[in-house]
Amino acid sequence: MSKLQWYWHRLRVMEPSEIAAHVRKKFCQWSDEQELPDWSSISAQTGERPAFPSLPPADLAPLVLREALQRDIRDILGGRWRAFGHLEIKVDDPPGWQTDYLIGKNLETDELAFHLDHRRLPGGADIKLIWELSRWHQLVRLAMAAHVLGAEHAARKCIEWLGHWASHNQPYRGWNWTSALEVGMRLVQFAWMDALLEGYPDVELKRLRAEILPAHVWFAWRYRSFGSSANNHRLGELAGLILAIARWPELARWAASLDESQRLWEREVLAQFAEDGGHREQALNYHLFSWEFCWQARAALAAAGREISGEVEERLCRAADFFVNVQVEGEAWDYGDSDNAFVTPFFLNAKNATAEWRDWFRHPASSPAIHYWWGQMENSRSDARGSPFTPAETSVGMQGGWRIYSESGFALSRSRNWTLRWDVSPLGYLSTAAHGHLDALHVSIWFRGAAMVIDPGTGAYYEDNNLRTYLASWEAHNGPHPVGLDFPKRLGPFLWAAHHAEPNLKPGADTSLSGELSLPSGLVKRTLVPQDRDLGWQVHDTFQPHGRGRYEFCVRWQFAPGARLEEVADRRFRVSRNGVSIEIQASFDWVEVRAVTEKDSSVLLSAAKSESEARSVGTVSSVFRKTEWGPLLKLVGGSSDKSCVFSTTFLACGDS
Repeated sequence: MSKLQWYWHRLRVMEPSEIAAHVRKKFCQWSDEQELPDWSSISAQTGERPAFPSLPPADLAPLVLREALQRDIRDILGGRWRAFGHLEIKVDDPPGWQTDYLIGKNLETDELAFHLDHRRLPGGADIKLIWELSRWHQLVRLAMAAHVLGAEHAARKCIEWLGHWASHNQPYRGWNWTSALEVGMRLVQFAWMDALLEGYPDVELKRLRAEILPAHVWFAWRYRSFGSSANNHRLGELAGLILAIARWPELARWAASLDESQRLWEREVLAQFAEDGGHREQALNYHLFSWEFCWQARAALAAAGREISGEVEERLCRAADFFVNVQVEGEAWDYGDSDNAFVTPFFLNAKNATAEWRDWFRHPASSPAIHYWWGQMENSRSDARGSPFTPAETSVGMQGGWRIYSESGFALSRSRNWTLRWDVSPLGYLSTAAHGHLDALHVSIWFRGAAMVIDPGTGAYYEDNNLRTYLASWEAHNGPHPVGLDFPKRLGPFLWAAHHAEPNLKPGADTSLSGELSLPSGLVKRTLVPQDRDLGWQVHDTFQPHGRGRYEFCVRWQFAPGARLEEVADRRFRVSRNGVSIEIQASFDWVEVRAVTEKDSSVLLSAAKSESEARSVGTVSSVFRKTEWGPLLKLVGGSSDKSCVFSTTFLACGDS
């Protein structure tokens, strides 16, 4: 799709008020291009006792955190950084703040950010790699080491790199000023760094406050997200503003009062998190990302002596409970778009950030690093006695052993052997459904802790458009869908032409659970039935077309990378992974049963609907910017009468 076509489709999903807001934004850009405000009168002093953050004493830091910070100092100062918490990159000293270090391309420019298109970088560069450096995670980590370990060299390096960033990223110039979310993120980090470095009197840090903060506050407020773009970005922008103004009240003159910021923030919390706690973007990692922004904003407001509405407090507790239950312990596979973003590095190890937060939600003391930073804080609701979150039982429903989040559209079943996460959710949030995937009725299956049937993941946002399109499609997920269906149509990154109908859940008379999805071509239905004695699960899939005629529908069971798929008998297969095995039986009503066991298999092309798709079939992504290959089982159902049963049975193998 051409750039002009994309903008046309983007315009079509906007309400008149959003179009008017874009006109206002263009005027603001024109005005700022002529002349920026004079910020020289701003001293950005915190006063005698800054409201937030209030740090725990260094001598209370656990040994494991001290060891982790010592390791991180060596890695960061040695140029061994990790993007998105897992992707190893080699970074210069000082860093090239507008460099994609994964491909080694420096795109530094002082051109006005209003003239730059971050969706189309030259030479295969990815804006996410550039933005990642300027989220200042490594700088915060150095400041943490200065506070906890008394590492003066880490403090000096943190301030030196902040100064270098400011001199190479003048306000509103270059790639790091192309997103208000990134600006809000830096406000969050600067608040923490300023607090962490309080014990290190430095004239340079005082100068940087005045140089960095007013421009960031002005930008985050003036160019905050709106309309169909008001997703987790708006939460991040408001969180950055709230933290900055709570710490430096003088900055409110360049944005808004805490009254206004809190009002907008509370409205967004209730809009973006459903009553049962699920995040409406339908992207699991962004659930945690958004929640952390909210938790920091809540703590800053409370520290400033402000009362948070009871409804917002309850909603954040339910959101934490949702994450604990929906994010599977052990091998975590997210659904929807996920770039492994996190806000501030409070954890021991970025690779285990999800697990550490999940542990803290359940029992703060079991997550020593996050407990140190948050469990000891005056304004946190957690303490060493147990979980800080006690949401009302009415936030979820229970049916036949299922935990059901009906508003968000998820059902969870856990037993000794099996964990199932069933997606019966809407496409995504707002008119663009930006981070949604075509995963309605998709079910992910874990057996004895090993991920067996998985959600395919995200891959990357801009690196490979064909792969990204595939990973978001019906074909990459195992929900039953009519062959050849191209609805809803994906129009490009973060844009869908329409939403499909919301699926419906229908509990059975026993322990079964059914889900239905109405599509333009017909009604798709899936029923999950547990087998006796925790032996396994049976999945029944049907498609009822609108009108007469022949039809086909398809189900693709995608297995995790490292799994071995082998046929043991006619329509019987064994999947082995991580020392456990399950057996899969496909009923004889299926018109086609095709196993793809190898990436270069001769059946790979026949398992795809097109030659271009064949290059992506079987590709999965457990974390952002990492792709692997896993085997899959393709099932096709055809014309039938009501006596046909298209079923797939998953059973525990006797030797597991």
